[in-house]
Amino acid sequence: MASYYLDSGDYEKARLYYEKLYEKKPTSEYYEGLLLSYKELGEFKEAEKLVKKQGKRSNSNTLFIDLGEVYEAQGEDADALKAYREAIDALPNSQGIVIRTANEFIRLNKLELALETYQEGKKLLEGRYPFSYEIAGLYGTMGDKERMIAEYLDLLVYNEAYMQTIQNALNRSINFEEDDEGVEMLRTELLRRVQKTPESVIYAEMLIWLFLQDKEFNSAYIQLKALDKRLSEDGQRLLQLAGLCTNNEEYGVAEKCYQYIADKGKENPYYNYARTGVLKSKFQNLSTAFPPDTAALKALSTEYTSTLNELGVGSETIGLMRQKALLEGYYLGDLEAANITLNDALEANIPTPSMRAEIKLDLAEILIAKDYIWDASLLASQVDKDFKNDLLGSKAKFLNARISYYSGDFEWAQAQLDILKGSTSKLISNDAMELSLLISDNLNLDTILDPMIMFSRADLKSIQRDYKGATATLDSIISEYPGHSLKDEILMLEGRMAESQYDYELAITFYEQVMTDHYFDISADNALYRSAELYEEKLGQPSKAADLYKQLLVDFPGSLFAVEARKRFRNIRGDEPNMATPRIIPEKVP
Repeated sequence: MASYYLDSGDYEKARLYYEKLYEKKPTSEYYEGLLLSYKELGEFKEAEKLVKKQGKRSNSNTLFIDLGEVYEAQGEDADALKAYREAIDALPNSQGIVIRTANEFIRLNKLELALETYQEGKKLLEGRYPFSYEIAGLYGTMGDKERMIAEYLDLLVYNEAYMQTIQNALNRSINFEEDDEGVEMLRTELLRRVQKTPESVIYAEMLIWLFLQDKEFNSAYIQLKALDKRLSEDGQRLLQLAGLCTNNEEYGVAEKCYQYIADKGKENPYYNYARTGVLKSKFQNLSTAFPPDTAALKALSTEYTSTLNELGVGSETIGLMRQKALLEGYYLGDLEAANITLNDALEANIPTPSMRAEIKLDLAEILIAKDYIWDASLLASQVDKDFKNDLLGSKAKFLNARISYYSGDFEWAQAQLDILKGSTSKLISNDAMELSLLISDNLNLDTILDPMIMFSRADLKSIQRDYKGATATLDSIISEYPGHSLKDEILMLEGRMAESQYDYELAITFYEQVMTDHYFDISADNALYRSAELYEEKLGQPSKAADLYKQLLVDFPGSLFAVEARKRFRNIRGDEPNMATPRIIPEKVP
């Protein structure tokens, strides 16, 4: 009943019950209930008597805080401060009681007294526990970031195992995206400690962590390289950094990490992985550059050849051969060289059937580009047969559906695409739906097949990089079949071909024409999305891209591109979802 009335705020009745209970059995629970009742009723003299009476039964130092609170409520500030100081002076040699006493002061918003409590506790425990974590939290609450940072880092002197705990606390206390002052304070303090104690590894590791939080990958590379040399390590930390850089599209720094490991020599356990990593990073860097550096790409192709000659053709270098074929076929336009590279890969000792299937699909794409579409279909059919209920089988089925579409067999292509619409792969499902819509929207019972056959032929020519031939075929459709429903698709294909030739502004003019003249056709949302993507990734105009992503979400909420558009729009706007989780995830080290 006492507890019920106390929780209900009926302190008069609660007091009556607690007085009887406390008189019968003066436990801490009854004491606290009765003291709260007295304070809420303004009966401070009774409260004072109660605290002093409890003091005769208990040696708890926190009773002085209760007394100080009663004095303060009566305006007796000097007596209150004296009582609070007695609570600190009466601290026992106990970590738990020190923390409990400080928490009582924090409850009363007396942060300076809480700080004094921890400082006194540090002396009492004589190095057994420094209370740095708790003190740092107090400084953070008080807005003193400089001292907060120093205390967190002092805890590492006590025990380096606290590093993850400290990193989590700093992540909560400092907004690495916006708090430039806090980040600079942390950087300055870490650099000072690294210089003061060069033999200590823990501060160097913390500094590297800071660089990664701030996405200063090159600075992290410099520190990690120095640490690797100092500890005579084998470069594993640099491998992890290379993975982070790749995930964050910092290919130049990734290349430096791999090159550093490769320079250690063949006896290093990560030598082969590093050698392939160097090429992979260079390729990713060059393939995203605009305009493409053809001379650098040719030099890279030579590097692929020399590396494969050194490492040999085997299970470890199959991925390298696939990259080399991609470089040869799609960036240097040497389809025959790509064909030879992939056939060499198929003749190698490939460890898994799935890896062999991947190479077959790569080769099929090259064969389509070479206009050997039936040979490509044969390879795709083999993969489809061997991996019927697998993602690889779906990829092969979609490739064969495309081949049927290029060949004018629209009915069979449509049947295959209908199956693929339910694929577990969102990418394949979306691609299948897009091609299916193209066929169904432009191939009605009351129209002739010729325009659609001409369009699919132009589409194939674009894949084969015969852009003049594709454009001539598209022009023929417009002149021979004016007003045909393919007009929006023709503009989209013209835009894709302009993109393939790195003329992004021309591509956008085609997409804008779709948005202007064909806003109610099936290609409108695609044109919006492609324009936004080009503004964001190629032309460096994120605000313009954000406007187009937003327009797509408003006008075409059911679009296949809506999910990705929403994600990109939020990213440009600066949303930071799941900030509690690490923002940078390292690549798995082999």
